[in-house]
Amino acid sequence: QQTLAPGSTFKPISAIAGLEEGVIDEDTWITDNVTYTKVEPHANCWDSSGHGTINVEQAIEYSCNYFFSEVAHRLSTEADGSYKPEKGLETLKKYATMFGLDRTSGIEISEATPSISDTDPERSSMGQGTHQFASVQLARYVTALANRGTVYDLSLIDKETDSQGNLVKDYSPAVASTLDFQTSTWDAVQQGMRQVVTNSSTKRVFDGLDVHVAGKTGTAQESQRGNHAFFISFAPYENPEISVTVSIPNGYSSSNAAMVAKHVYRYFYGYASLDDILNSGALDASNERINGD
Repeated sequence: QQTLAPGSTFKPISAIAGLEEGVIDEDTWITDNVTYTKVEPHANCWDSSGHGTINVEQAIEYSCNYFFSEVAHRLSTEADGSYKPEKGLETLKKYATMFGLDRTSGIEISEATPSISDTDPERSSMGQGTHQFASVQLARYVTALANRGTVYDLSLIDKETDSQGNLVKDYSPAVASTLDFQTSTWDAVQQGMRQVVTNSSTKRVFDGLDVHVAGKTGTAQESQRGNHAFFISFAPYENPEISVTVSIPNGYSSSNAAMVAKHVYRYFYGYASLDDILNSGALDASNERINGD
């Protein structure tokens, strides 16, 4: 029911838009100068030291605001060099719509209506702007990332039977659309998401988990209470079979959302019982600070 800005969990869509529209490729290198001065007000990277010169995989790994500001700016630039923010916004909207973020997910209970950002392409590319999505909508999006382009209508129901247990209706997954992107695009985005778990500060959360997870953290700023924490993910990285999306309103750090996701993977793959996880409670909250989300 609750919709929130997705924070940096939106950045894989921005990466795909940049790659598919040809404003960047996997060999494009952009230098993070910390303050993005091509727009007013300036956009700032979360790391005051900058991330150096990086490609799109590293931009996802580091969650580099500067890199994605530049991608959005290029998407907003006409062939004659003129800057048209509405062009960038329409392009980001096009790709977000491809992943189903313009509509409800299909589940059989009430669901909040999502909203794709209509202002400030540079900040929208970071998951800010006026984006508002429910967790189940992010779940559909990351599932399509994991399976490389099949967008499903979601369901909470496996099957319907009569009082004798006879099958009345089988709820098979309904394919809403199929996305035809370059293999190199999927490779770059999935590799960047894997590096979030293997190379960034998120690694400490997933240490000791045998299954290989790929993911993206996110934080939505909240001025009155703790920030909202997000983690979208899938596993195994080599051959995905499950996706896990966690949002914790006022959850402070995305490391807390990542820790919940880790417990889901531990349970699903038989590394922990449900009682083990339930009994860990708040004592298992993470002290890790995940940067840049």
